Amino acid sequence: MPPSNPEILLALRSPDSGWLGVLATVLDEANQDPRFDAAQRDILRQLLNQERMPREIGDAARHRAAVFETEIIRDCQAAKEAAVRPTAPERPKLTLVGKLAS
Repeated sequence: MPPSNPEILLALRSPDSGWLGVLATVLDEANQDPRFDAAQRDILRQLLNQERMPREIGDAARHRAAVFETEIIRDCQAAKEAAVRPTAPERPKLTLVGKLAS
């Protein structure tokens, strides 16, 4: 029988549950992304059911994770720069010109 939500919450309070917390966070983030589709979920299930991760899959996963991290950093920096840029163009400075009375 799978653990209940209260049992999982209790497990996450354990000082030794660092990886469990990280993996649950990553899974939660992935589930919010529509690109994490049924095919990827099936692959994840298969990986979780294996006793050991094949080395070549682990190496490829680490490489892909590094590329993904770089993409996220780039996207965050672009969003930050867009937020800093003024949204409206700077108004031109007007100079009043008139005829002076002589």
